[in-house]
Order: sequence, then C-alpha cells, then structure tokens
Amino acid sequence: MENKQSYGLFTTITMIVGIVIGSGIYFRADDIFIYANGNLALGLMVLALGALSIVFGSLTLAELSKRHVSKGGLVAYFEHFISEKMGSGFGWFQLFVYLPTISIVVGWATAIYTFMLLGVESTLLMQVGLGLLYNLFFVIINTMSKGLGGFIQRFATVIKLTPLLLIAIYGIFIAKPLDPSVLSNSTFVVEFSKYGWLTALVPLAYSYDGWTVALTIAPEVINQKKNMTRALILSPLIILSVYLVYIYGIANILGVQQIISLGDSAVFEAGKIILGEKLGNVILVVVVISMLGVLNGLNLGSIRMPQALAEKKMIPDYGLSKIDPKKQLSIKSAYMVGVLQIFWAIVHYVVMSLNLFNGRDVSEIAIVFSYVSYIILYVLVFKLLKDEGSTFKLILPILAILGSMIILLGSLLASFYFILMFILFCSSVMYLGYAYKSRQISKIQ
Repeated sequence: MENKQSYGLFTTITMIVGIVIGSGIYFRADDIFIYANGNLALGLMVLALGALSIVFGSLTLAELSKRHVSKGGLVAYFEHFISEKMGSGFGWFQLFVYLPTISIVVGWATAIYTFMLLGVESTLLMQVGLGLLYNLFFVIINTMSKGLGGFIQRFATVIKLTPLLLIAIYGIFIAKPLDPSVLSNSTFVVEFSKYGWLTALVPLAYSYDGWTVALTIAPEVINQKKNMTRALILSPLIILSVYLVYIYGIANILGVQQIISLGDSAVFEAGKIILGEKLGNVILVVVVISMLGVLNGLNLGSIRMPQALAEKKMIPDYGLSKIDPKKQLSIKSAYMVGVLQIFWAIVHYVVMSLNLFNGRDVSEIAIVFSYVSYIILYVLVFKLLKDEGSTFKLILPILAILGSMIILLGSLLASFYFILMFILFCSSVMYLGYAYKSRQISKIQ
C-alpha cells in the first residue's frame, strides 16, 4: 500500500528547522567563545564555518532530491545512485545507531531541563528514564496521528524561534551597540593562526545535526520533488541566519566575557534583562518546548525507517513492511523503534554512569560518522553535475565536502582516540548491513 501525501512545504521546512534548532544553540554560545578565546569576530566565523556542513550539504542533496524521491531518506540515495548494498549498509547505521542514539540523548537533555523547570533534583536514572518516556510518547503520537505529529512540529518550531529572535532583535536594535573594534580586533589574526578555534566545531556539530532526518518523509510530501528541494534549500539558510543574529544579539546584550563566565545560563540571564526577573524563566519553558519539538521531529522520521528498509529487503521483514490502512504507517515499524530506544537508553545510562567515553555521550558515536558518510554522496553529486556540464553548481558539493572535513578535523583534534573508536564501531555496523544485502542478492542469483 502506498503512502498518502500528507505534508506540505511548511511542515517539511519546520521539520528540518525544528530538528536542527533544539537545545544546542541556546547552550553553545559560551563554548563557541571559549574556543575562539573570547573573540566575537572569530566566534561568528566559526559559526558560519560550521554551517557549511548543513547549508551546502543540504543544497547538494537537493540536487539528488530533484532526480529521485523514495522511501528511506538518505538510504534511498545510497541505494539508487550507488548500490543496493551501500544503501543497506547506511540504512543499518541509521536505524540501529544514528536515529536511536540521537533521540535518546536529546530526550535525556530534555528531561534535565524539565526537572530544572520543575525545581526537582534529579538523578541520572530519573533523567534517562523521563527522556525515554518522552521518546516513546512521540513514537505513539506520530504512529496514531500523522496530523497531530505535523501540528506539534509546526507549533514547536514557531515557539522555539521566538526567544532566539527576541534576543537577536533586542541585542541588535535596543541594547547598547557593540564597539566596532570588537569585530575588527587585531587579536582575530592572532587567534585564527592558533587553530584552536577548530575544536569549537565539535559542539557546533551537535547544534547543526539532524537535518537529514526530514528526508525520511519525502514520499509523503505533497508535490515531492519541488517541495522537498525547496525545503532543503530554504531551511539551512533560515537556520544559519537565526544562529548568526542570535549569537551577535546575545553578545551585544551580555558581552562575550560575561557569556563565558555564565556558561549555559547565559540565555536565561539575557531573558531576565529583556523580560524582567519574574518572566525570565519563560525562556526555560521555551527551551523545553523547543527540545520536545526536536524529539517529535526525530521520532516522526524514525518510525518510518524500519518499514522502508523492510520494503527494500535490507532487513528481515517480520511484518515490518505491512502498512496499516488507517494509520498509513507500519505499526510494527514503530514497535521496533521503541525497542531500539529502550536498548540505547540502557546503554546511555551505563556509559554516563561509568564515564566510559570520558564524559562523552552515545550520540557522538553517530554524529561524526554521519558527516564522514555524507561525503560519499557529495562526491557523487560532484560527478553528476560535472557530467551534466553544470560548472557553476560544482561549488556546492565542494563546500559541502569541506564542511564535513572541517567538522571531522575539529573532532579529531578534540578527541582523537574516541572519535576513531566511534568511526570503527559505526563502520562495523555499516558492514553488517552491506553483508546482509549481499547475501540476499546472492540468494536471488
């Protein structure tokens, strides 16, 4: 049974924007300035460089969405443009590692700020447990009602943009203007030459991650090729613009050094200056809603992945490909996502409680590898455009590759051993998927 086209351009854009703009940008301002050694101009440059991975990555993948739309998101691109085996390998990575680890960590972070909002002292077990419940809730919501899941995504995206734009507008137009010398400071050249700012791309990778999940709903988007392509072009430009004006605005309100000293609470301090002491905590409410919107978007995409892979015979079926006529989704596919989330919630709890990854969480296993794997598709687009004679567009995949390489380099500089270990683990999962499809093909032949 075919999927009904249910999502318009606005919902598709809000899914991309809503997944990317989560908690990350609220609490990365201090990290950016710490790594940039307090230099605002360098901090803004780092923010723009980090955006290469999503802005030009998205524009590059838009070239593939013009040519092919199928179930499975990025998996479909690997399958159609490279090989079924590669599609299966990448599909296993996304299904078994990427999607569940990202969802669990975002759920965990959401739970932390929920307890903070309620004034409850929480343990790691409470945080991971509530985060898992949030995820399972959105699995159920998006399985039971497509319309409700889409509405939540649109609502959460509008809500989460409000404080970012409020701080940006207040900082740029109302607060005392920054001294122009802050942006033209001669220390920029000195700090730039030290290369330490490259490690700022590690926390930024989290702030820009998740945008490719929207590709999983491509077959259900009205006027698929046009609207999916438009969403892939417009969304990253919206995200970059919001990030830049927010960072500049909050720097104008608080000053770079105060942002560094306040750390993650900088956004709340800015909120109190704008709204007053009593209403300042409204920002925390918005942060929680923002993160819930991210979880909704992740699960909206995740529950379709097992179904898509089963239909392509990339994983054993066991009824996963059977679509419920009323829900327009595979119920068993949603069950599988729930089971994977429970598994990774347990792993995440063990990793964090025993500090197995030296303070890093399980999502870092997937994030860096995903940027590395995208390079394969970017090279493919480069070849396609070159063969078509689209010389002007060649800059898109070139800058997308550069964006991924910069994030990989920054990650290796920050934690060489752990990043290599994560890449090896993800490569092993990808190989298992590749080998499974190879056996399936050999049986047919």
